[in-house]
Amino acid sequence: MEEIFEHNVGILFNGKERTNVEEYCISEGWVKIPSPKALDRRGQPLLVTLKGTVEAFYS
Repeated sequence: MEEIFEHNVGILFNGKERTNVEEYCISEGWVKIPSPKALDRRGQPLLVTLKGTVEAFYS
């Protein structure tokens, strides 16, 4: 069981590997990534939801 946590999980979104994914849902088909410019009132980047085909893999 511990071997599962030793691997990093990668995300393919619409066939492209994404490295900046904060949250994802494979069954609903969305990922949340930080916005490059927009910040919230605490100075943290806003999360943008993108919809498409999501696949997870061990890297």
